[in-house]
Amino acid sequence: MTALPKKKIYTPEEYLALEEKAEYRSEYDNGEIIAMAGGSLKHLRIISNLTRYVGNRLSNDCEVLPTELKVWVEPFNRFYYPDLVVLCGEPNFYRERNDTVTIPIAIIEVLSTSTEAKDRGEKFFAYQSLESVQEYILVSQNRPIVERFTKQKDGSWRYRATIGFESFINIEVLDVRLTLGEIYQRIDFEEENL
Repeated sequence: MTALPKKKIYTPEEYLALEEKAEYRSEYDNGEIIAMAGGSLKHLRIISNLTRYVGNRLSNDCEVLPTELKVWVEPFNRFYYPDLVVLCGEPNFYRERNDTVTIPIAIIEVLSTSTEAKDRGEKFFAYQSLESVQEYILVSQNRPIVERFTKQKDGSWRYRATIGFESFINIEVLDVRLTLGEIYQRIDFEEENL
């Protein structure tokens, strides 16, 4: 029997050095580097709509930034690229790198078939370990459904699902209200998915 080759385990610094030169983005999971899939037009439109509508309603102290910023989750030794990250005040960077933040106030992920299980499970569990994260929002790209997890004063998380184009969500930590029609502007859903 032939033994399988051992996977190379990378340090965070090795990962960051490789990521600077990479042609495609990868996430870091406790020593492993995991390539990310590209986004569809529907996925990108939802991100664009959220960036525009949330960004235009934020106070001057906060900003919503799409996709390119990594979040360092130290308790889990992971670097993730959320679809959108919301920062308020001066950003706190990982080891003074301007491409990796450590204290986002809200994180938004647009669900796809290939990422949904990880976004709902592993990533949400890891993001809960960050004291700064007050809301975690999951946006379906297959139906007009937005799910919000909001941190409570006792540290527990409250779940709310919002369904339908005419419905609206309140992103409480940001004091931002928007309709699902805004989030899903220019998105066509196949009838059987509604």
